[in-house]
Amino acid sequence: MTFRQLGLCKEIAHACEDKGYKAPTKIQEEAIVQLLRKRDLLAIAKTGTGKTAAFVLPMLQDIENQKEKNENRVLSKLIIAPTRELVLQLTKSIESYAKYLDIKVCSIYGGSNIKPQIKRLDEKVNIVIATTGRLMDLIRQDKINVTKVDTLVLDEADSMLDMGFVEDIETIMASLTTLQQNILCSATLGPNIKKLSNRLLINPKIIEIKSNDRVNDRIEQIAYPVTAVKKLEMLSFLIGSQNMKQVLVFCKTKASAEEIVKNLKLDGLKAASVHGDKTHGARVKAITQFKEGQIRVLVATDVAARGLDIVDLFYVINFDLPFMPIDYVHRIGRTARAGKDGIAISLLDEYDVATIREVEKYISQKIPKLDLDGFEVGTRMKMIATKTIVETKDDIKRKKTGGAFGKKKFRKDAKKVPKQRGKRIVGDKR
Repeated sequence: MTFRQLGLCKEIAHACEDKGYKAPTKIQEEAIVQLLRKRDLLAIAKTGTGKTAAFVLPMLQDIENQKEKNENRVLSKLIIAPTRELVLQLTKSIESYAKYLDIKVCSIYGGSNIKPQIKRLDEKVNIVIATTGRLMDLIRQDKINVTKVDTLVLDEADSMLDMGFVEDIETIMASLTTLQQNILCSATLGPNIKKLSNRLLINPKIIEIKSNDRVNDRIEQIAYPVTAVKKLEMLSFLIGSQNMKQVLVFCKTKASAEEIVKNLKLDGLKAASVHGDKTHGARVKAITQFKEGQIRVLVATDVAARGLDIVDLFYVINFDLPFMPIDYVHRIGRTARAGKDGIAISLLDEYDVATIREVEKYISQKIPKLDLDGFEVGTRMKMIATKTIVETKDDIKRKKTGGAFGKKKFRKDAKKVPKQRGKRIVGDKR
């Protein structure tokens, strides 16, 4: 099956070829034909399945079909996403798919000057990608004309529900009186998503992409048990000893992100954070510096990292595990993209040992737990975290880093660092 055979024009198919797409993914094959028929859709799929193209490509085709009917350029497609970062990523993706088409796209989101966004809307755009808050502001101010919107997409709807955006969504939908098609995308199919879909969708096509291998098999997963008081020290040590040039660190809270950055800087590592308390400008600056190699470590909370796309990122570290196992998959999915390899490391303190079991159950695989010399944990915690420990032959060489950890981490006589001996749970596969 080709993109042309799915009913897409040659310009869209050409853009897909430019992105390296050889054939439609499973979700694209199932969704595109149905969406071109104006059917509602409930798509349950994780990151990396081709979900975005599955709803964007037929959207572009429908706009092209409207042009053939000599209709004027109007805003007919509205996509709502939970965060600014995801809005910007979606905008970038749509523009790449529409590169050979005369289609205008506009992204609107809070935390930035509203005037340029209003100016862009005045240019008559075809597609708007928005966060709920800024979109409602523009609707109230009568700065956006939604009277011709026929297609609504709620992307990462599960995240929007978790963030309490249900009332915002209902308020927005009350303004959309010409809707012909609703699309709901979610990584999970929980009770709240089912409830929302029952309210928004009419006789939808339901596509659920299930996979026993929820994690990219190119990602090597490792976990290091560590006491909470030594966690910050271990983080700095791992980054320096493995000579990580670029590493994305995840944590649960904004306060943790700031504390981690402060500690990394004390240890001589250039770092910055992105989280909800940062202005949009500060977040963009930190991400840009990270991409350009000006800073070595980017520390992010889960919400702030939504839509974050770093090319060739090799290392992801979970300073602590997320509340939901699906967020673990989202986190480590930032590495090993486009057929490349990556490493995901989790630091397990006494508060994480129960969560790691939930993660392992969710991804249907065991994560190797390795001891790190100088950071050994007590016998009781080791038994809880790994249950049965055996020696392995995995030796990881510690590399000299020229003072990357700061002066406080090394004794004067610490010229040679012995090899680390890994220990692994019985039955783990590397």
